[in-house]
Amino acid sequence: MDSPGKTLASAAARSGANPAESAFFDVFFNNSTEAIFITDPKGRLITANPSFIGITGVDLSAAVGLAPPILASEFHDREFYIALWRTLKRKGGWKGEILQRRASGEICREWLSISSHKNSGGEVTHYVGTFTDASNQMSQSFSKHYYDSLTKLPNRLLLQDRLEFMINHARRNNELMALLLLDVDRFKMINDTFGYEAGDALLQTTADRLLTCVRDVDVVFRSGDDEFAIILEEIAHPEDAAKVARRILKTCSEPLQIDNCEIYATICIGISIFPTDGDGKVQMLQNAEAAMHRAREMGLNCFEHYKPSMNARALERLTLESDLRNALGRCELCAFYQPQVEIKTGRVTGAEALLRWKHPELGMIPPTQFIPIAEDTGLILSIGEWVLRTACFEARKWQKGGAPFVVSVNLSANQFQQENLVSIVESSLSNAGMPPELLELEITESMSMKSPEETLKMLRNLKELGVRIAIDDFGTGYSSLSYLKRFPIDTLKIDRSFLMDIPDSTRDSEIVKAIIAMAHSLNLTVIAEGVEMEPQVQYLLQNGCEKMQGYLFSPPVPVPEFEKIWSIYK
Repeated sequence: MDSPGKTLASAAARSGANPAESAFFDVFFNNSTEAIFITDPKGRLITANPSFIGITGVDLSAAVGLAPPILASEFHDREFYIALWRTLKRKGGWKGEILQRRASGEICREWLSISSHKNSGGEVTHYVGTFTDASNQMSQSFSKHYYDSLTKLPNRLLLQDRLEFMINHARRNNELMALLLLDVDRFKMINDTFGYEAGDALLQTTADRLLTCVRDVDVVFRSGDDEFAIILEEIAHPEDAAKVARRILKTCSEPLQIDNCEIYATICIGISIFPTDGDGKVQMLQNAEAAMHRAREMGLNCFEHYKPSMNARALERLTLESDLRNALGRCELCAFYQPQVEIKTGRVTGAEALLRWKHPELGMIPPTQFIPIAEDTGLILSIGEWVLRTACFEARKWQKGGAPFVVSVNLSANQFQQENLVSIVESSLSNAGMPPELLELEITESMSMKSPEETLKMLRNLKELGVRIAIDDFGTGYSSLSYLKRFPIDTLKIDRSFLMDIPDSTRDSEIVKAIIAMAHSLNLTVIAEGVEMEPQVQYLLQNGCEKMQGYLFSPPVPVPEFEKIWSIYK
């Protein structure tokens, strides 16, 4: 191959330049600070000068005969280049800004000018392009627009561009590629518990760990607050994406040291494969997201490949979410009440208020189906407040008609983190005219241990109102007895899972017996949930359990039915 200077000099000679001019062109070509390249009429590289090599970092000998990198950038789509060549052929030149990736992987911004050169017959013999490296002048607005300032990863906008480019590339070459969407489990809880600096450190560490799990040709993006994305190029088999996902799960499950605490933040991953899971970027993103949501439902630290059935689930969920947003205003939500019975006397001394949704078309929708949606969307805050106020009004009515009656209301994790929770409870009691000691607020054991010190502070503030506090589902979490002693609680509710096999299961029987004994040593009342058989009642009575609730006595029922039960057993 001729040297760059000789090629340009020979081109100058052919155009009629004298030897002195050719020599000048040679010097100019090799010493220009501007990158210069020459292509044939089909846009294939013939030669380029040293500045071109210095700016792009490409191996000239390997690039000759191919489209120059600047004319095959991953950051511009096919339509962009069609318009460029159309203008070049019509007007004989084109000027503008081009983004490209250097051989080192760094993204640079360049100002390109390209013109066509014709022979005496008017035929294009070659194109000459010049560009300058404007990376040092790259505006801060560009960096802010396309890169995440915290992790330095490309953001969702570049994800869209890169994904479209790689889909087109895979389609042309009949290859597979994969899109992985990743969500950091419990990020909000970690952020709220340890502060924003800890949250930022977690995201930065996650970004660094993800980069170690992929090849140099693959790209990691930060696509949302606690979400990342990875594009895997040219995979041989869908299992290759699964291997990367397993590597990520293992790497990201390692503990992170923050403020002398070990934090474990796991990942859930959704995977879509081109072309089986979508033929465009919109489908690929939607399907990977559907798989990611399914992975989150399956539990912490897992991944899921997209399946068509996931879209049906996603559509069903979106429809329910839309309907749920209007359910409160349409009076479709109601509170059912399950009696709490004093085991020794058989008297109903209270009830637990339980949310129900009567959909106008679908009928009664199970709480397990709509409560997670309410929690994910934040609707649980307004719905939970409505349940609290409704239960207080109903209970006050019953309290006026007989013996003291305690109503229990569950608080979700989102409600418990509300800064104005105390004022909401206070106004609910005040508006109903209800004595605070007859309201019992239930929080789950696992929820109470997420941030014990914050839990202690909130419980103390609630107790100052005079309300009762119960720990629900006791035995299923990981309570610290030292905290349990410090929490200002009144009641332990034994989880139904321990009652199912009593008295046949020696292990469960001993656990229930131990919980009752421990609660009594702390002067706490014990309520057993899920009581369905008479032998369970006898066992609880023998071991000193004060109260029970369950289908043996009554399922949760609407207000009119509960009032009948209350009138008989109060």
